[in-house]
Amino acid sequence: MKHLRNRFVQSFMAIFVFYIATIILISQNPGGDAQAIDDALTAKSSNDRLDVLLQITAVDPLKGTAQARVLPWPNSEAIGYKFKSGWLPKKDVLLHVDSVIGASNGGSNLYEFKKDVPVGGFDLQVDEQPGEGNRSQISWYPLDVYAFEIPVSASYTDKNGDTQNLPILPLDYTKNIDTFDVRMAHGYWADPIKLVTLGDKKSIDSAIGEFNQGLSSSVFTADRSNSTKLLVVIILLLMITAMASVSIMAYMVANAHRPPTLSSLIWSAALTYSLISLRGLMPGAPPIGIFIDKVVYFPSLVVTLTCSLWILVIWTKRDDFES
Repeated sequence: MKHLRNRFVQSFMAIFVFYIATIILISQNPGGDAQAIDDALTAKSSNDRLDVLLQITAVDPLKGTAQARVLPWPNSEAIGYKFKSGWLPKKDVLLHVDSVIGASNGGSNLYEFKKDVPVGGFDLQVDEQPGEGNRSQISWYPLDVYAFEIPVSASYTDKNGDTQNLPILPLDYTKNIDTFDVRMAHGYWADPIKLVTLGDKKSIDSAIGEFNQGLSSSVFTADRSNSTKLLVVIILLLMITAMASVSIMAYMVANAHRPPTLSSLIWSAALTYSLISLRGLMPGAPPIGIFIDKVVYFPSLVVTLTCSLWILVIWTKRDDFES
């Protein structure tokens, strides 16, 4: 009990409790209404439909693009049979995915799946959704947010050789990728800005109407994970601490409250160079010049460098202190 009254021990206990509470908070993964919306859409969708599993596999903030994977997955044997990692179409199916770079055999955005030919999914590259706000820029790191739309339309050829709409249902199977949390929402083919919400039954019915016509628009939002934000905050605190400690030491030395020893000179120089290493620890490798660089990193470099030079000058000129 005596040790618990020690301020040093109390400070560590407080930091430990705060850390545990923070870890529990950022580990929460609220699904929101996403699963409930998918369940409602599934219940109202046609049984003879083609589920389209969508996944964002990588995000490039500098280019404003994302890599996506599309896997057709028939819900009915009238459409095709499921394999473990692919499917066997029972009709000639056409799938059009609007993207920047397609991956079909002809290099286009139109994917043809021939009857009775086993196939899998495909990868493509999608552009950032038009009209995004300022936070879709890397300068907002780690608070940057990006949105990507994946419009998909499907059709098939019937026995008479006529093209018919193929009911589809887009579903999300994205895993959280490096430094990003990714969430999917159902939009409208005509207006992807409007999203399907659980409390708006009309929006669900409108989406089902488009799905049954073989039209869908899925919007994926990617923002930095809580763990990434926490690590960035810790790195920024370390930078500020280094800047503050060198500034205090330089002030004490300049005012003759502490001797300008060689060890203080080495320590100040080491802290200055350590800032460069800390900057390299930023997850996601953000480019130099983002907002937090201008607010914390650059000032920390300038201040620690200036203080180190002051200590060096005082150390070389003063001889009234013993090293």
